[in-house]
Amino acid sequence: MFSGLSGSLLSYLSTQGQGSASTKAGTTDQAAASGSKAGAPAISLAALQRAAGANKAATAAQALETGQKTLSTDLRGAMDEAGVKLTGPIEFTIKSDGSVDIKGSDADKAATKAFLNADTSRPSFATRIASQAREALKLSATIQQSAAISQAAASAKSAGGVMSL
Repeated sequence: MFSGLSGSLLSYLSTQGQGSASTKAGTTDQAAASGSKAGAPAISLAALQRAAGANKAATAAQALETGQKTLSTDLRGAMDEAGVKLTGPIEFTIKSDGSVDIKGSDADKAATKAFLNADTSRPSFATRIASQAREALKLSATIQQSAAISQAAASAKSAGGVMSL
């Protein structure tokens, strides 16, 4: 799902900059220095860094999604094995003190809390849930920061303006 993102982003970045002097390989020396062939458009370092950042975020999102699916499957299997039956969906959140909070029906919350308290696996499901939630919050903050920087860069008239923002 995310693997096409970096290729598409690089294609977009290279086509957007083809008309500017900063992205054209003007001389053979410049082309050799940038690693591109003579006459081929060169991609600026800033564009490559943006693409790398987007790829890094996409890779982190994919890893987080994979980890969440694995955790969900493991948790469902362990709860089924323990005889815990849920009547509806449950949602886990992390409190400010780092503990896991459960949202759902009262019966489902009680059954899930009892299961988590009795859990002897290492690492425990509560620890794994908290870790996944922290990773999701970290990724969200990174994506928001990148979006803010990109928006500032698009509206700034110079690099110094971006730095001051």
